[in-house]
Amino acid sequence: MFVCSELAPLCQSGGLGDATSGLARALGALGHEVTVVVPGYRSALTSGACPRLIDGGAVQLTLGPHVLHGRFHCGTLFPGVEVALLDVPALFDRAGLYGEDGRDYTDNGLRFVALCKAAAYRAEAEHPDVVVAHDWHAALTLPMLRTSLDRGPNRAIGTLQVVHNNAHQGRFPAEMMGITGLAPDLFHVDGLEAWGSLCMLKGGLMWADRIVAVSPRYARELQTHDFGEGLEGAYRARAHRLVGIVNGIDDTRFDPQNDAALPATFSADELAGKARCREAMLARLGLDAPPAGLLCVAVGRLAQQKGWDIIARAVDALVEHGASLAFLGDGSPAIAMALAEKQARHPRRVYFRPAFDDALARHLYAGADLVLVPSRFEPCGLVQLIAQRYGTVPVAHATGGLVDTIHDPLAQPARTGTDAFDPWRRATGVLFSPLSPENLVLAVERVHKLAEGGRLPEVQKRLLQLDVSWDGPAQSWVALLQDVVAEAKRRP
Repeated sequence: MFVCSELAPLCQSGGLGDATSGLARALGALGHEVTVVVPGYRSALTSGACPRLIDGGAVQLTLGPHVLHGRFHCGTLFPGVEVALLDVPALFDRAGLYGEDGRDYTDNGLRFVALCKAAAYRAEAEHPDVVVAHDWHAALTLPMLRTSLDRGPNRAIGTLQVVHNNAHQGRFPAEMMGITGLAPDLFHVDGLEAWGSLCMLKGGLMWADRIVAVSPRYARELQTHDFGEGLEGAYRARAHRLVGIVNGIDDTRFDPQNDAALPATFSADELAGKARCREAMLARLGLDAPPAGLLCVAVGRLAQQKGWDIIARAVDALVEHGASLAFLGDGSPAIAMALAEKQARHPRRVYFRPAFDDALARHLYAGADLVLVPSRFEPCGLVQLIAQRYGTVPVAHATGGLVDTIHDPLAQPARTGTDAFDPWRRATGVLFSPLSPENLVLAVERVHKLAEGGRLPEVQKRLLQLDVSWDGPAQSWVALLQDVVAEAKRRP
């Protein structure tokens, strides 16, 4: 049983929905039975992707002074994957998932405590082998199962907490303990308390049989002051239960050989279509053709975490070096304004669209020489995987999952063998550190010099041959889940 706040294609605000959906689908394809408990948001229940639903039973939730009524609606989303939509209109029949107009809903704590409690009671009724809680929204499901519901056959249910982004921890005033239904004496430093607040994510960390970070590097980073965000002590205390497994992407949705959004398709054996995508992209966006290796794009959420402010500060220098750049994304008004100013200053060299367009994004991935990924921190990252899938060189800050998914011999502390003399021999991208506009420009220059030497097609072909699907990660997940289930069945 998965418990999560997002599940593509029904409801998502970013990469979390892709990750939960991709993993569930991959496990289902391997013959496992997965039920995903997710809020019955208005957008999910009315989505064209919503399967035919049947009544999954009434739900009554008592959360402190609140008594809430709803129902589960259930259906088959993918082979082997059932979805159980928790329809509590008072909490989830709204326009947005977490808020509107840039502001969070003030009752998000109540909303996701309700999700956790409903999921815990559903687990008690169905007895899945293991409950997997994704991020803070689902984390309290685990202490609920391990404390107030820790009885009889429930003891044999394994528990696992996934950390997709530790920057969001679900911290609420201590008074929120009263609505959880959990014993007040669990509010302490080794329990649900973090710096005076109720921390929902910490509940998952402290009561999980295993904790999974979405890359091995991120699992190590979480134990440090710079990345732990106040929970580094909890991660260190449970380091023996903490592992890292990278995400994959849907390699059917992102497929340069069969992508209807592209003006031409291509593969490792036939690269000509990629060159045609480049030409069509320049014409579509009204950009001047740059030298090979200097057509740069960036796609995603305009946020400081993603390093878009670094990109904006690097634009003038990149244009001076001969680059043309295309940016697609929405988010921070300040970053959007900075990028719009760069477009006004360099109208034939910079394109910026302050929105998200999935079809245009795929054309940018396919047509570009390189994708800029200067994230300040990155638990795993999808942008670099999509870029690799389309044969485009990711240029990324050396942090988190970017280090685990991009091989750059020049970024390794010790190089041996032929990599020491030919750093592009096995490279699958460029990593740079420390994070600065100047270092980003130098990293782009590496790709330009590669192209000047005539070797860019060689790297593009290597990228197109990479397996960035969920197949490998899913096998790692199966082995971990089997360990958790075996351990849970031995629980006294």
